[in-house]
Amino acid sequence: MEKKQLYEILRRFAAGNTSDAERQQFNTWLKTATDEEYNELMVSYHALLSDAGIYESTDTLLFKKIEDKIDDYESRQKRGTYKINFSFKRLSIAAAIFLVVAGSLFFYTKFTGPFGNPGIDKNLELADRHIKPGNNKAYLTLANGKRISLTDAANGELAREAGVEISKTANGQIIYKIFNNAHHNEELINTIETPRGGQYQVLLPDGSKVWLNAASKFSYPVSFKYDKERMVTLNGEAYFEVAKDKQHPFIVKSEGQEVAVLGTHFNINSYADENATKTTLLEGSVKVNDAMLKPGQQSVLSGKKIKVLPADIELSVAWKNGDFIFKGEDFKTNMRKIARWYDVDIEYEPGLSENIELGGWVSRSSKLSEVLSRIELAGSVHFKVEGRRVLVTK
Repeated sequence: MEKKQLYEILRRFAAGNTSDAERQQFNTWLKTATDEEYNELMVSYHALLSDAGIYESTDTLLFKKIEDKIDDYESRQKRGTYKINFSFKRLSIAAAIFLVVAGSLFFYTKFTGPFGNPGIDKNLELADRHIKPGNNKAYLTLANGKRISLTDAANGELAREAGVEISKTANGQIIYKIFNNAHHNEELINTIETPRGGQYQVLLPDGSKVWLNAASKFSYPVSFKYDKERMVTLNGEAYFEVAKDKQHPFIVKSEGQEVAVLGTHFNINSYADENATKTTLLEGSVKVNDAMLKPGQQSVLSGKKIKVLPADIELSVAWKNGDFIFKGEDFKTNMRKIARWYDVDIEYEPGLSENIELGGWVSRSSKLSEVLSRIELAGSVHFKVEGRRVLVTK
């Protein structure tokens, strides 16, 4: 059953007017759905319920089936250690009331609305005065060495190099546009760097779009016109929508790998402080070193070894969509994402468990205090913020 059908059944269920056929469809889905599929459906649907102001269901038969599913999941969660996850216990007047099960942590998109605030520690709340979520922030280095702060630069034309106009738009994007047939005898390279707490978008001369995540560096020619290959380099993370050009392959060089494409959509995570480089394909096809990827696949390069695995697309591009999604990754990996976006340093108390797992999703526009407070609700860790230093303790 498609997600749209499931969402519609839940909407009608919450309003108390599901049909026998719809109840049967949903019951069938519940029997085969994994915990991950169930949680994903419920969390995604939560935002729709909040907007619609859905009232509690009177369909007790279907509601009992949902509770049975949750009770089964809850009993298995209690057998785990430091397991943090979330699921819906009930669809209510406020849109949804979260059930806090043993060892569970619930994230709400922006930590506002009918659920209220969990009670933020004053130490964390004070951190918000000088620690803000990231935003459009980057530095552009031209071929002649001139460095421009894109945060401070006025909108409009920034420079002209090799017959290309470089301009900044009002929505935080750099655009390259060829304005004449000028020739150049050497390859002129531009570089965009995003600091921690920054992100930016680039429209390259060939029409390709690039989104840069925090703490990333991206270098590329001012013009691809006279090159056989469209060669660029990346350190950090970026999402690419490459313009099709069969005569000029688009090649992305990052640590230990080359990704070659003709026209496609993909994400590369190649941070120096991560233990692997991950390339996730959404559309088209790419070649990562000697491995070919199909849509929905991800290559994981560790050292010189590369594996091709099924990809979690939602997780891989969550940053581009303005979210943190915490699932399937260890605690410290998730904390590094937080550190890059809020420009903080994370330190860990000696002896802290390595088996802490987060589950949920949070808007990247949330305050740092709200994100950390929600993690603290699980009771597995605590945070102390001193300046831009975040200490994680038991």
